[in-house]
Amino acid sequence: MEGHYESLAGRISGKDLICIQDTSEYMYGHHKGILKDGTLGRITDDYNLGLRVHPMLVLDANDEFAYGFSSLEIVNREAQAENKTQRKYKQLPVEEKESYRWINAALNTKQVLQKANSITIVADRESDIYQLWSRIPDEKTHLVVRSSLTRIFKNEGGEKLDPTDRQKRVGQITLLIPADFDKKRKAREAKIELYVQKAQTRRPVSLRSSNDGQHVPLYVVVAKEVINQREEIQDPVEWILLTDIKTDTLEEATTIISIYRSRWNIEQIFRLTKQKGFQLESSQLETGHAIENLIAMVFIAAIRIFQMVKSRNDQGRLALDLFDAQEITLLTKVNKGLEGSSPKSKNINRPESIAFIVWIVARLGNWKPEDKDPPGPITLLKGWIVLQNYLKVNQILLSN
Repeated sequence: MEGHYESLAGRISGKDLICIQDTSEYMYGHHKGILKDGTLGRITDDYNLGLRVHPMLVLDANDEFAYGFSSLEIVNREAQAENKTQRKYKQLPVEEKESYRWINAALNTKQVLQKANSITIVADRESDIYQLWSRIPDEKTHLVVRSSLTRIFKNEGGEKLDPTDRQKRVGQITLLIPADFDKKRKAREAKIELYVQKAQTRRPVSLRSSNDGQHVPLYVVVAKEVINQREEIQDPVEWILLTDIKTDTLEEATTIISIYRSRWNIEQIFRLTKQKGFQLESSQLETGHAIENLIAMVFIAAIRIFQMVKSRNDQGRLALDLFDAQEITLLTKVNKGLEGSSPKSKNINRPESIAFIVWIVARLGNWKPEDKDPPGPITLLKGWIVLQNYLKVNQILLSN
């Protein structure tokens, strides 16, 4: 991943970035006859063999363009034979807990993205750890995190706060709620009431380190869906978001909601690596180490495919934002051979734009310009694989 981080660092200079971290599990219990014993541990349910993958996805704050990953941690529990109770897990320093991945990914991100103008790290409930708040935010690094279910809010005087206090309501917005992946939830427009107030997150009693301070000031932004009594809404919106970004007005609260909603992007990446794309869980490799290497390679490829789908009509961004110079040179050379004689079969996209290069990759994946549907992730994946083969052949020819 070092080469990927180095390339990423060179492309984000001066940018305002949104960085999304999350964890997904990859199960390999159905491959017990293939995997060598002791090379793969068990995942959350302590039954299935598998790995936990924790990436940090880097987006442009202006248009959610996906640049790459600033951190990628793969957790293999094969060496964790001790029971958490026996190890007095709760009393361990956070650095020795698996949950430290949330903090570690943020620290890695700050290191890789030093040249960025600003970084806003986004995460869900599991990341709401006191040390994340006490150690990560600074002048150019901020957090937007969904609150832990067990968190109690207090003001500066130590009095308990009600996150949905009617006096703290700043207004109402309309929010588009997309359909879920299984299509059990239909897309809809939701009326959302927003509440904002200042609070403090206090240091846990179990935390002995004095370096993390006694408390951290933050803003609580609540998004609560207004439900008509005649409607039956599945999973109505009720987000309690925490941030160190100054948030007092409706406009500022709406911005925080928008930043949090960008988590959709990392969910799409996970989906692409599984059944609908690279099918990582169908791997026939024999060791956990080999699967870990495959996962790293697939995630780098997945970011390309994901962004190609999003940018297939983007005439504004340069192809260099996603492809390196060698790939662009090679693809430009094969472009003419992929064009047909009719005007519709020509690559009319602006040269050097992402759209121009994506058109070529799609053609390598057997997409036809005459098709009614634009190229999707599977087609672009096929084209990307062909490109890798072209690059290998080209490298062999140059070495001879």
